[in-house]
Amino acid sequence: MNQIKYFFSFFSISLLLFGFSNCGSSQGKNTVTFEENPSFAISEIYSQDWISGTREGGSGTNLYITFQDISGDVVIEQLFFRNKTEEAKRARNNPNVFTGYFKNETSRDAIMDSNPEKEAQNTPPNPFPFNLKENEAVIRYKVNEDTKFFKVSEIAQRPTIAYPSANPNGID
Repeated sequence: MNQIKYFFSFFSISLLLFGFSNCGSSQGKNTVTFEENPSFAISEIYSQDWISGTREGGSGTNLYITFQDISGDVVIEQLFFRNKTEEAKRARNNPNVFTGYFKNETSRDAIMDSNPEKEAQNTPPNPFPFNLKENEAVIRYKVNEDTKFFKVSEIAQRPTIAYPSANPNGID
């Protein structure tokens, strides 16, 4: 009887340790494979911070990408930059230019209440899927329904644009 208890104890502890040993490996970032030779060429990429002249206008960073050569079967979908994700927007006047508009979010107030139904209205932040440096971005794109990722490094930083505030009454 003593051997059976020993066996079950050993088996339980082994199973528990094995279960904990796999917990950390499933939480790693960068589980996607970056393309080495994408089906496009980038001629210019830069970021530019901007600030509004009014408090309500906010601030942010725009990421501009000019493609030298991009085929018709490539669809640029999303841009990942500075721990934010945005849809890639094609410029109206140039089909080879895409922009990501990354607005700085104002701190949102979390609802702290003894009523769990009110606290359930808080939305948890989405984890950022990549470990990127300040001057790196990831482009998510599709080629013939296949989703691919391309990492861009050494993004140039242009000077900040400060938009002036406008007097709503037109009085100087």
